[in-house]
Amino acid sequence: MSEPRSGPEAPNAGSGNGPLRGHGLLAKLGWALRSDAGPLRPRNEDFAGVYAPTTPDDAWDRGPFFVVCDGRGDQGVGAVASRTAVESALAAWAAPDPAPPPEALRAAASAANDAVCKAARTREQPGMATTFTALTLAGREAVVVHLGDSRCYLVRQGICTQLTADHSRAEEVSSEALPGPELPGWSAEQSQLLGASGRDRTVPVDLFVTDTEAGDVFVLCSDGLSGAVTSGDIAEWASAVGSPAAPTVVEAAEELVDLALEAGASDNVTVLVIKVTTGRAVPAAGARRPFFRRDRLWRGSNLNS
Repeated sequence: MSEPRSGPEAPNAGSGNGPLRGHGLLAKLGWALRSDAGPLRPRNEDFAGVYAPTTPDDAWDRGPFFVVCDGRGDQGVGAVASRTAVESALAAWAAPDPAPPPEALRAAASAANDAVCKAARTREQPGMATTFTALTLAGREAVVVHLGDSRCYLVRQGICTQLTADHSRAEEVSSEALPGPELPGWSAEQSQLLGASGRDRTVPVDLFVTDTEAGDVFVLCSDGLSGAVTSGDIAEWASAVGSPAAPTVVEAAEELVDLALEAGASDNVTVLVIKVTTGRAVPAAGARRPFFRRDRLWRGSNLNS
């Protein structure tokens, strides 16, 4: 991948985030991203981002960070919500003095929530919100934070396991967590999204840890992909990485999105594919800090990388 290029200027409500592509190859993992508006949507309201250090990994002071957001709201403000959340989460992850991965993931989600709430107030759009699914690799573990109905899957030895549980129905939320009737623009579904809890409340995210092995493939995606392809499709293309059918994670990401588009996906389609290529530990917070560090902060681009 060439030097990182920032994406277009932050979208207005009508423009959307456009098609996104990106990829990277590190010593112990590879990643690829593709996002498309889909055949039935006028704009792309999904967004995604990656923090991937480019220095030798024995000098990392934090691990890589991957995030997918699916924005919601009237008049196209979902594009603003998802991009705002990703940008804020990346900034929080890259901040000085990194915390241990679970705390750092919660902090990234909280920063994203605050930023979306602020943007909603500025635009007078109380229904503006977004899903949030993020992953980091730390040692021989993966740590995931999640809110909404975007998903994280693990494909290991040809078996696809959904790691996250969808949050998309009112009955999953206590009555006190639901927005009051005096707030127009809110829906029951949005009560389970970033931006719904308010700035000064704890963000009700799920957070969990799973072990990793060489060859594991993690797939983060919006519901536009998970609703249009099967877990078998995900397992097939994730398992194919390294084969003639999919030499790299780039081909796997492209094929999964193409499958969703061919199936007539009813929503925007976004996928991030991450393959662990070694059984050795991936450095996380607490590793030795270098005097000079060069990081890759990938926020999305409308250009092929």
